[in-house]
Amino acid sequence: MALSKDTVAEPCEEDVSIEASIEINNQPSATSLTHNSAYVLLWIGQFISQMGDRLVMVALPWLIHQRTGSTLSTGAILAIYTVPYVLLGPLAGVLVDRWNKRLVMILADLLRAGTVLLIPIVASRSVAGVFALAFAMASAAVFFDPSKLAILPDIVKKKALLRANSILAIGENVTEVLGYGTAGLLLAYVPLPMAFHIDGLTFMASAVALLLMQYQAPPRLPGSSHGFSVSRELRQGLQFLSRHRGLRANTVISIVAAAGSGATYPLTFFLAIRVLKGGTVAFGALEAALAIGYLAGSVAIAALARRVRKGIAMLLGFGVTGACFMTVAAIPTVWIATLPYMVAGAANACALLAVDTYVQEVTPEPLRGRVWGTRFTLTQGAYATSVLAGAALAGVLDTRVLFIFTGVLIAASAVIGLFVRDIREA
Repeated sequence: MALSKDTVAEPCEEDVSIEASIEINNQPSATSLTHNSAYVLLWIGQFISQMGDRLVMVALPWLIHQRTGSTLSTGAILAIYTVPYVLLGPLAGVLVDRWNKRLVMILADLLRAGTVLLIPIVASRSVAGVFALAFAMASAAVFFDPSKLAILPDIVKKKALLRANSILAIGENVTEVLGYGTAGLLLAYVPLPMAFHIDGLTFMASAVALLLMQYQAPPRLPGSSHGFSVSRELRQGLQFLSRHRGLRANTVISIVAAAGSGATYPLTFFLAIRVLKGGTVAFGALEAALAIGYLAGSVAIAALARRVRKGIAMLLGFGVTGACFMTVAAIPTVWIATLPYMVAGAANACALLAVDTYVQEVTPEPLRGRVWGTRFTLTQGAYATSVLAGAALAGVLDTRVLFIFTGVLIAASAVIGLFVRDIREA
Protein backbone atom coordinates (compact mmCIF):
# COMPACT_ATOMS: atom_id res chain seq x y z
CA MET A 1 0.00 0.00 0.00
CA ALA A 2 1.35 3.43 -0.88
CA LEU A 3 2.41 5.59 2.02
CA SER A 4 1.61 9.25 2.42
CA LYS A 5 4.40 11.73 2.97
CA ASP A 6 3.79 11.70 6.73
CA THR A 7 3.60 7.92 7.07
CA VAL A 8 6.67 6.33 8.61
CA ALA A 9 7.94 2.87 9.37
CA GLU A 10 6.30 0.87 12.13
CA PRO A 11 9.30 1.11 14.52
CA CYS A 12 9.25 4.90 14.22
CA GLU A 13 5.59 5.62 14.95
CA GLU A 14 6.19 6.18 18.65
CA ASP A 15 9.09 8.48 17.82
CA VAL A 16 6.88 10.64 15.62
CA SER A 17 4.01 10.67 18.08
CA ILE A 18 6.02 12.49 20.73
CA GLU A 19 7.45 15.08 18.36
CA ALA A 20 4.71 17.60 19.02
CA SER A 21 5.21 17.42 22.78
CA ILE A 22 8.97 17.72 22.38
CA GLU A 23 8.58 20.85 20.26
CA ILE A 24 6.26 22.40 22.83
CA ASN A 25 8.41 21.54 25.84
CA ASN A 26 11.71 22.42 24.25
CA GLN A 27 10.69 25.40 22.11
CA PRO A 28 13.18 28.27 22.42
CA SER A 29 11.69 31.35 23.99
CA ALA A 30 13.74 34.00 22.15
CA THR A 31 11.74 35.84 19.54
CA SER A 32 14.71 36.71 17.31
CA LEU A 33 18.04 35.11 16.53
CA THR A 34 20.01 38.03 17.94
CA HIS A 35 18.24 37.60 21.28
CA ASN A 36 18.61 33.82 21.20
CA SER A 37 21.69 33.34 23.38
CA ALA A 38 22.01 29.63 22.56
CA TYR A 39 22.11 30.36 18.81
CA VAL A 40 24.49 33.29 19.24
CA LEU A 41 26.92 31.14 21.25
CA LEU A 42 26.72 28.38 18.62
CA TRP A 43 27.45 30.92 15.87
CA ILE A 44 30.39 32.49 17.72
CA GLY A 45 31.93 29.12 18.56
CA GLN A 46 31.61 27.94 14.97
CA PHE A 47 33.08 31.13 13.55
CA ILE A 48 36.15 30.89 15.80
CA SER A 49 36.76 27.19 15.21
CA GLN A 50 36.25 27.50 11.45
CA MET A 51 38.85 30.28 11.27
CA GLY A 52 41.24 27.79 12.88
CA ASP A 53 40.16 25.12 10.41
CA ARG A 54 41.10 27.31 7.43
CA LEU A 55 44.53 27.85 8.96
CA VAL A 56 45.15 24.12 9.36
CA MET A 57 43.78 23.31 5.89
CA VAL A 58 46.68 25.38 4.58
CA ALA A 59 49.25 24.28 7.16
CA LEU A 60 48.56 20.53 7.06
CA PRO A 61 49.21 19.89 3.34
CA TRP A 62 52.22 22.21 3.58
CA LEU A 63 53.54 20.15 6.49
CA ILE A 64 53.12 16.89 4.56
CA HIS A 65 54.72 18.39 1.47
CA GLN A 66 57.70 19.53 3.53
CA ARG A 67 58.12 16.09 5.09
CA THR A 68 57.60 13.98 1.95
CA GLY A 69 57.96 16.16 -1.14
CA SER A 70 55.17 14.03 -2.62
CA THR A 71 52.18 15.56 -4.41
CA LEU A 72 50.29 12.28 -3.93
CA SER A 73 50.76 12.38 -0.16
CA THR A 74 49.84 16.06 -0.08
CA GLY A 75 46.58 15.37 -1.89
CA ALA A 76 45.88 12.28 0.21
CA ILE A 77 45.98 14.23 3.49
CA LEU A 78 43.08 16.34 2.19
CA ALA A 79 41.16 13.40 0.73
CA ILE A 80 41.34 11.52 4.03
CA TYR A 81 38.86 13.98 5.54
CA THR A 82 35.99 12.46 3.51
CA VAL A 83 36.68 8.83 4.48
CA PRO A 84 35.24 8.87 8.03
CA TYR A 85 31.95 10.31 6.74
CA VAL A 86 31.54 7.28 4.49
CA LEU A 87 32.66 4.74 7.10
CA LEU A 88 31.18 6.17 10.30
CA GLY A 89 28.25 8.36 9.24
CA PRO A 90 25.37 5.95 9.99
CA LEU A 91 26.87 4.81 13.32
CA ALA A 92 27.47 8.41 14.36
CA GLY A 93 23.84 9.21 13.57
CA VAL A 94 22.58 6.39 15.79
CA LEU A 95 24.72 7.53 18.72
CA VAL A 96 23.82 11.20 18.28
CA ASP A 97 20.14 10.26 18.62
CA ARG A 98 20.83 8.45 21.89
CA TRP A 99 23.16 11.00 23.47
CA ASN A 100 22.94 14.65 24.49
CA LYS A 101 23.77 16.53 21.27
CA ARG A 102 25.50 19.42 23.01
CA LEU A 103 27.69 17.02 25.00
CA VAL A 104 28.63 15.19 21.79
CA MET A 105 29.70 18.49 20.22
CA ILE A 106 31.76 19.52 23.26
CA LEU A 107 33.55 16.16 23.39
CA ALA A 108 34.20 16.29 19.63
CA ASP A 109 35.71 19.77 19.98
CA LEU A 110 37.94 18.67 22.87
CA LEU A 111 39.06 15.57 20.96
CA ARG A 112 39.92 17.67 17.91
CA ALA A 113 41.77 20.18 20.10
CA GLY A 114 43.93 17.46 21.61
CA THR A 115 44.50 15.78 18.26
CA VAL A 116 45.54 18.89 16.37
CA LEU A 117 47.96 19.86 19.15
CA LEU A 118 49.68 16.49 18.72
CA ILE A 119 50.25 16.89 14.98
CA PRO A 120 53.50 18.92 15.06
CA ILE A 121 54.89 16.59 17.74
CA VAL A 122 54.05 13.43 15.82
CA ALA A 123 55.12 14.90 12.46
CA SER A 124 58.75 15.01 13.57
CA ARG A 125 58.65 11.24 14.07
CA SER A 126 56.10 9.73 11.68
CA VAL A 127 54.22 10.93 8.62
CA ALA A 128 51.89 7.94 8.97
CA GLY A 129 51.09 9.20 12.46
CA VAL A 130 49.97 12.55 11.00
CA PHE A 131 47.60 10.72 8.67
CA ALA A 132 46.20 8.79 11.65
CA LEU A 133 45.66 12.03 13.57
CA ALA A 134 43.99 13.66 10.55
CA PHE A 135 41.66 10.66 10.33
CA ALA A 136 40.86 11.01 14.04
CA MET A 137 40.06 14.72 13.62
CA ALA A 138 37.76 13.98 10.69
CA SER A 139 36.11 11.17 12.67
CA ALA A 140 35.29 13.60 15.49
CA ALA A 141 33.76 15.93 12.89
CA VAL A 142 31.51 13.07 11.75
CA PHE A 143 29.88 13.22 15.19
CA PHE A 144 29.98 17.02 15.48
CA ASP A 145 28.35 17.90 12.14
CA PRO A 146 25.10 15.89 12.44
CA SER A 147 24.82 17.01 16.07
CA LYS A 148 25.03 20.65 14.99
CA LEU A 149 22.38 20.23 12.31
CA ALA A 150 20.17 18.17 14.65
CA ILE A 151 20.42 20.58 17.59
CA LEU A 152 19.45 23.67 15.61
CA PRO A 153 15.68 22.94 15.58
CA ASP A 154 15.92 22.48 19.37
CA ILE A 155 17.23 26.01 19.94
CA VAL A 156 15.60 27.94 17.06
CA LYS A 157 11.91 28.34 16.27
CA LYS A 158 10.78 26.45 13.17
CA LYS A 159 9.85 29.62 11.26
CA ALA A 160 13.39 30.97 11.82
CA LEU A 161 15.28 27.83 10.72
CA LEU A 162 16.01 28.94 7.15
CA ARG A 163 17.39 32.28 8.36
CA ALA A 164 19.36 30.56 11.12
CA ASN A 165 20.96 28.18 8.63
CA SER A 166 21.72 31.10 6.31
CA ILE A 167 23.48 33.12 9.00
CA LEU A 168 25.56 30.09 10.01
CA ALA A 169 26.51 29.72 6.34
CA ILE A 170 27.43 33.40 6.14
CA GLY A 171 29.84 32.94 9.04
CA GLU A 172 31.33 29.86 7.42
CA ASN A 173 31.87 31.64 4.13
CA VAL A 174 33.39 34.69 5.78
CA THR A 175 35.92 32.35 7.40
CA GLU A 176 36.71 30.94 3.96
CA VAL A 177 37.32 34.37 2.48
CA LEU A 178 39.26 35.72 5.48
CA GLY A 179 40.68 32.50 6.86
CA TYR A 180 42.57 31.22 3.85
CA GLY A 181 44.08 34.64 3.10
CA THR A 182 45.04 35.16 6.73
CA ALA A 183 46.52 31.67 6.87
CA GLY A 184 48.83 32.35 3.96
CA LEU A 185 50.13 35.56 5.52
CA LEU A 186 50.42 34.10 9.01
CA LEU A 187 52.40 31.06 7.90
CA ALA A 188 54.87 33.36 6.17
CA TYR A 189 55.81 34.91 9.52
CA VAL A 190 55.25 32.31 12.25
CA PRO A 191 56.65 28.79 12.73
CA LEU A 192 54.51 26.08 11.17
CA PRO A 193 53.66 24.34 14.51
CA MET A 194 52.06 27.60 15.70
CA ALA A 195 49.21 27.05 13.21
CA PHE A 196 48.25 23.81 14.93
CA HIS A 197 48.49 25.42 18.37
CA ILE A 198 46.12 28.19 17.26
CA ASP A 199 43.64 25.70 15.81
CA GLY A 200 43.67 23.75 19.08
CA LEU A 201 42.76 26.94 20.95
CA THR A 202 39.90 27.66 18.55
CA PHE A 203 38.40 24.21 19.19
CA MET A 204 38.63 24.88 22.92
CA ALA A 205 36.89 28.23 22.42
CA SER A 206 34.06 26.46 20.57
CA ALA A 207 33.74 23.94 23.42
CA VAL A 208 33.51 26.77 25.96
CA ALA A 209 30.80 28.51 23.90
CA LEU A 210 28.79 25.28 23.79
CA LEU A 211 29.29 24.78 27.52
CA LEU A 212 27.81 28.23 28.17
CA MET A 213 24.82 27.50 25.95
CA GLN A 214 21.49 27.09 27.75
CA TYR A 215 20.18 23.82 26.37
CA GLN A 216 17.76 21.25 27.72
CA ALA A 217 18.04 17.94 25.90
CA PRO A 218 14.66 16.63 24.65
CA PRO A 219 13.38 13.64 26.64
CA ARG A 220 14.29 10.22 25.30
CA LEU A 221 11.60 7.71 24.50
CA PRO A 222 10.79 5.20 27.27
CA GLY A 223 11.44 2.41 24.82
CA SER A 224 14.94 3.64 24.04
CA SER A 225 16.24 2.15 27.29
CA HIS A 226 15.19 -1.39 26.28
CA GLY A 227 18.60 -2.53 25.13
CA PHE A 228 20.82 -0.94 22.54
CA SER A 229 20.85 -2.34 19.02
CA VAL A 230 22.75 -0.37 16.40
CA SER A 231 21.22 -2.36 13.57
CA ARG A 232 17.65 -1.86 14.84
CA GLU A 233 18.03 1.86 15.44
CA LEU A 234 19.86 2.38 12.17
CA ARG A 235 17.07 0.51 10.41
CA GLN A 236 14.49 2.82 11.97
CA GLY A 237 16.29 5.86 10.61
CA LEU A 238 16.65 4.29 7.15
CA GLN A 239 12.98 3.34 7.10
CA PHE A 240 11.89 6.86 7.92
CA LEU A 241 14.28 8.29 5.32
CA SER A 242 13.11 5.91 2.61
CA ARG A 243 9.36 6.07 3.35
CA HIS A 244 8.95 9.81 3.77
CA ARG A 245 8.32 10.84 0.18
CA GLY A 246 9.64 14.39 0.43
CA LEU A 247 12.69 13.46 2.48
CA ARG A 248 13.50 10.58 0.13
CA ALA A 249 13.31 12.88 -2.89
CA ASN A 250 15.35 15.55 -1.09
CA THR A 251 18.06 12.95 -0.42
CA VAL A 252 18.14 11.73 -4.02
CA ILE A 253 18.40 15.32 -5.27
CA SER A 254 21.28 15.98 -2.86
CA ILE A 255 23.17 12.86 -3.95
CA VAL A 256 22.81 13.67 -7.65
CA ALA A 257 23.89 17.29 -7.08
CA ALA A 258 26.90 16.13 -5.01
CA ALA A 259 27.86 13.67 -7.75
CA GLY A 260 28.00 16.56 -10.19
CA SER A 261 29.55 19.26 -8.01
CA GLY A 262 32.39 17.10 -6.64
CA ALA A 263 33.98 16.84 -10.08
CA THR A 264 34.02 20.61 -10.51
CA TYR A 265 36.86 21.01 -7.98
CA PRO A 266 39.57 19.12 -9.94
CA LEU A 267 38.07 20.29 -13.23
CA THR A 268 38.38 23.92 -12.13
CA PHE A 269 42.08 23.32 -11.46
CA PHE A 270 42.60 21.80 -14.93
CA LEU A 271 40.50 24.53 -16.56
CA ALA A 272 42.66 27.22 -14.99
CA ILE A 273 45.98 25.48 -15.70
CA ARG A 274 45.50 23.75 -19.03
CA VAL A 275 42.66 25.50 -20.84
CA LEU A 276 42.77 29.12 -19.71
CA LYS A 277 46.56 29.05 -19.16
CA GLY A 278 46.26 31.18 -16.04
CA GLY A 279 48.21 29.01 -13.57
CA THR A 280 47.51 28.96 -9.85
CA VAL A 281 46.42 32.61 -9.91
CA ALA A 282 43.53 31.69 -12.20
CA PHE A 283 42.62 28.72 -10.02
CA GLY A 284 42.57 30.93 -6.94
CA ALA A 285 40.45 33.54 -8.71
CA LEU A 286 37.83 31.00 -9.75
CA GLU A 287 37.63 29.42 -6.28
CA ALA A 288 37.41 32.88 -4.70
CA ALA A 289 34.58 33.83 -7.07
CA LEU A 290 32.70 30.69 -6.06
CA ALA A 291 33.15 31.49 -2.35
CA ILE A 292 32.08 35.11 -2.80
CA GLY A 293 28.98 33.98 -4.67
CA TYR A 294 28.12 31.50 -1.92
CA LEU A 295 28.47 34.24 0.64
CA ALA A 296 26.19 36.52 -1.38
CA GLY A 297 23.60 33.77 -1.74
CA SER A 298 23.67 33.08 2.00
CA VAL A 299 23.15 36.77 2.76
CA ALA A 300 20.25 36.94 0.30
CA ILE A 301 18.53 33.93 1.85
CA ALA A 302 19.03 35.34 5.35
CA ALA A 303 17.44 38.63 4.31
CA LEU A 304 14.54 37.06 2.40
CA ALA A 305 14.04 33.90 4.47
CA ARG A 306 10.38 34.57 5.31
CA ARG A 307 9.49 35.15 1.66
CA VAL A 308 11.48 32.30 0.12
CA ARG A 309 9.81 28.99 -0.67
CA LYS A 310 12.25 26.18 -0.01
CA GLY A 311 11.09 24.11 -2.97
CA ILE A 312 11.72 26.94 -5.42
CA ALA A 313 15.11 27.66 -3.82
CA MET A 314 16.15 24.01 -4.22
CA LEU A 315 15.02 23.57 -7.80
CA LEU A 316 16.02 26.98 -9.13
CA GLY A 317 19.30 26.90 -7.18
CA PHE A 318 20.48 23.56 -8.54
CA GLY A 319 19.17 24.36 -12.02
CA VAL A 320 21.07 27.66 -12.20
CA THR A 321 24.21 26.07 -10.71
CA GLY A 322 24.21 23.40 -13.40
CA ALA A 323 23.59 25.94 -16.16
CA CYS A 324 26.50 28.09 -14.95
CA PHE A 325 28.97 25.20 -15.09
CA MET A 326 27.76 24.30 -18.57
CA THR A 327 28.38 27.93 -19.56
CA VAL A 328 31.96 27.77 -18.29
CA ALA A 329 32.79 25.36 -21.12
CA ALA A 330 32.35 28.15 -23.70
CA ILE A 331 34.19 30.98 -21.89
CA PRO A 332 37.63 31.96 -23.23
CA THR A 333 39.20 33.95 -20.36
CA VAL A 334 39.65 33.60 -16.62
CA TRP A 335 38.08 36.90 -15.63
CA ILE A 336 34.93 36.29 -17.66
CA ALA A 337 34.75 32.79 -16.14
CA THR A 338 34.61 34.29 -12.64
CA LEU A 339 31.11 35.60 -13.41
CA PRO A 340 29.37 32.22 -13.89
CA TYR A 341 31.40 30.89 -10.95
CA MET A 342 30.06 33.67 -8.75
CA VAL A 343 26.48 33.07 -9.88
CA ALA A 344 26.94 29.32 -9.37
CA GLY A 345 28.13 29.93 -5.82
CA ALA A 346 25.09 32.08 -5.00
CA ALA A 347 22.64 29.62 -6.57
CA ASN A 348 24.26 26.67 -4.83
CA ALA A 349 23.98 28.44 -1.46
CA CYS A 350 20.25 28.98 -1.99
CA ALA A 351 19.73 25.32 -2.91
CA LEU A 352 21.79 23.80 -0.09
CA LEU A 353 20.34 26.03 2.63
CA ALA A 354 16.82 25.11 1.50
CA VAL A 355 17.78 21.41 1.41
CA ASP A 356 19.13 21.45 4.97
CA THR A 357 16.22 23.43 6.36
CA TYR A 358 13.68 21.08 4.79
CA VAL A 359 15.37 18.06 6.40
CA GLN A 360 15.39 19.78 9.81
CA GLU A 361 11.70 20.65 9.52
CA VAL A 362 10.34 17.23 8.51
CA THR A 363 12.56 14.93 10.60
CA PRO A 364 11.35 14.09 14.13
CA GLU A 365 13.85 14.99 16.86
CA PRO A 366 14.49 11.37 17.96
CA LEU A 367 15.57 10.49 14.39
CA ARG A 368 17.57 13.55 13.35
CA GLY A 369 21.01 12.13 14.11
CA ARG A 370 20.35 8.96 12.13
CA VAL A 371 18.89 10.82 9.18
CA TRP A 372 21.79 13.28 9.04
CA GLY A 373 24.40 10.55 9.56
CA THR A 374 23.00 8.49 6.70
CA ARG A 375 22.74 11.51 4.43
CA PHE A 376 26.33 12.50 5.16
CA THR A 377 27.46 9.02 4.19
CA LEU A 378 25.53 9.08 0.92
CA THR A 379 26.35 12.64 -0.15
CA GLN A 380 29.99 12.58 0.96
CA GLY A 381 30.45 9.23 -0.75
CA ALA A 382 28.99 10.63 -3.97
CA TYR A 383 31.09 13.79 -3.65
CA ALA A 384 34.37 11.94 -3.01
CA THR A 385 33.72 9.54 -5.89
CA SER A 386 32.97 12.48 -8.14
CA VAL A 387 36.21 14.25 -7.18
CA LEU A 388 38.24 11.15 -8.06
CA ALA A 389 36.26 10.51 -11.26
CA GLY A 390 36.65 14.12 -12.40
CA ALA A 391 40.42 14.02 -11.87
CA ALA A 392 40.75 10.67 -13.66
CA LEU A 393 38.57 11.59 -16.65
CA ALA A 394 40.38 14.91 -17.08
CA GLY A 395 43.39 12.89 -18.19
CA VAL A 396 41.55 11.36 -21.16
CA LEU A 397 38.70 13.74 -22.02
CA ASP A 398 38.47 17.44 -22.81
CA THR A 399 37.93 19.51 -19.67
CA ARG A 400 35.23 21.61 -21.31
CA VAL A 401 33.24 18.50 -22.26
CA LEU A 402 33.46 17.31 -18.67
CA PHE A 403 32.16 20.66 -17.43
CA ILE A 404 29.10 20.28 -19.65
CA PHE A 405 28.51 16.79 -18.27
CA THR A 406 28.83 17.89 -14.63
CA GLY A 407 26.56 20.86 -15.27
CA VAL A 408 23.93 18.58 -16.79
CA LEU A 409 24.19 16.24 -13.79
CA ILE A 410 23.69 19.07 -11.28
CA ALA A 411 20.77 20.47 -13.29
CA ALA A 412 19.29 16.96 -13.44
CA SER A 413 18.81 17.09 -9.68
CA ALA A 414 16.45 20.02 -10.18
CA VAL A 415 14.57 18.15 -12.92
CA ILE A 416 14.09 15.20 -10.55
CA GLY A 417 12.61 17.53 -7.95
CA LEU A 418 10.10 18.93 -10.45
CA PHE A 419 8.35 15.55 -10.51
CA VAL A 420 7.94 15.40 -6.72
CA ARG A 421 5.03 17.41 -5.38
CA ASP A 422 6.42 17.49 -1.83
CA ILE A 423 9.56 19.25 -3.12
CA ARG A 424 7.77 21.62 -5.51
CA GLU A 425 5.44 22.81 -2.78
CA ALA A 426 7.94 22.89 0.11
